[in-house]
Amino acid sequence: MNSNTHTSRLRRALACLQLYLVVTCLWLPCPATLQAAEATPTRRADLVGAWRLLRIERDGPAGIEPDAFYGPGTSGLLIYDASGAISVQIAGQKRPTLEVPLTRPVPAGSAADIAAERAAFHSYYAYTGTWSYDESTSVCTHHVEVALLAVEQGHSYQQEVRREGDHLVFIRRGQQNGSPVIYRKVWQKI
Repeated sequence: MNSNTHTSRLRRALACLQLYLVVTCLWLPCPATLQAAEATPTRRADLVGAWRLLRIERDGPAGIEPDAFYGPGTSGLLIYDASGAISVQIAGQKRPTLEVPLTRPVPAGSAADIAAERAAFHSYYAYTGTWSYDESTSVCTHHVEVALLAVEQGHSYQQEVRREGDHLVFIRRGQQNGSPVIYRKVWQKI
């Protein structure tokens, strides 16, 4: 191979490399673009749909831990209807299995049956009602109409919410022994 052919191939390779670098730099978002994308507010329409619960966690003095009530492996379904209807179902991982009752109310059983029913009841959470969303504050309010726990009927719950890709993250801030605690529910679009 003569030096002219070698030089010509080298120049073509360098030109290809330069083109690759230019295209790559144009394609990759700059830090300002990434910050703008992260700062994009969540809109009401972003919440509409069906969501599968990935986890409930608490971020406090001991770091990030699974929710103390449900524990790891919690499952659930959240549905936001465009008309404003909502349905929430959350179940702990280790729920006792019970036989399907033939009648309601369920006749009184043995002490073991009652204990299993109590454990099943306390490892499940559900309500339905309506929802509203304030785009200026990113606060979603659930207005409970029917609930597993009758005492919740008529109550409203507010949480900050963010859409992160195909995830919906609910945030509630609190205190534990004078230290800040952040509770998160992370849902994935179905």
